[in-house]
Amino acid sequence: MAAILLFALLLSLTGCGHDEYAESDMLPAYLVSVTAGEANGSGILYQKDQHWLYVLTAAHVVSGMEPGGQAALRFRDGWEISANNISASATTDIALIRIPLDEIPDEREESYQCVESDKDSFDRLLIGDACTAVGLARDGGELRYEGTILDPWIYMDDYGQYMLWAEGKVQPGMSGGGLLDAEGRLAGILSGGSEDGELAAVPLSLILQFMLECTQ
Repeated sequence: MAAILLFALLLSLTGCGHDEYAESDMLPAYLVSVTAGEANGSGILYQKDQHWLYVLTAAHVVSGMEPGGQAALRFRDGWEISANNISASATTDIALIRIPLDEIPDEREESYQCVESDKDSFDRLLIGDACTAVGLARDGGELRYEGTILDPWIYMDDYGQYMLWAEGKVQPGMSGGGLLDAEGRLAGILSGGSEDGELAAVPLSLILQFMLECTQ
């Protein structure tokens, strides 16, 4: 597990290799790319209300931004928008980007769907359950790798917190993407991975706590 954190920044700062991935019109409706300064990672459309579309990503994807800087988000259809309303957790590798709904054209908003998530389903995750890591390469293609839950709730010294630990391949650009359960529901936000085929994700339970703090 120690090597996972050391590889984390490489997921957002390095270009993609030669893996096969989906065409842009086949990308999941909840997946976006996030560029912040020199870093390039992924983001997940998490939820929306009357005023905002909320996008989750890994905090280290946006940590290198200049004060007052903007992150560029690119959606599945190639539409881009800049955002500076960003909150990053001080205790876990998670960040929230808020996009005003009135800045998204109506015809585009209809095609952007938030990921499914369910706390009860997350609580039922077991060692050995199937999972899928999803994210975007620098050139916008989807990266998707099947894996297995190694532990849904384990304390990792390198992160200084509890994480979701899984066996599964990750590639550059996938930081801030999603770890999905066998039914395609969000179980965590990808934070780091190792060359040994292990990955760490911020668990849904911590995401829910963070969202509550950000939206109260």
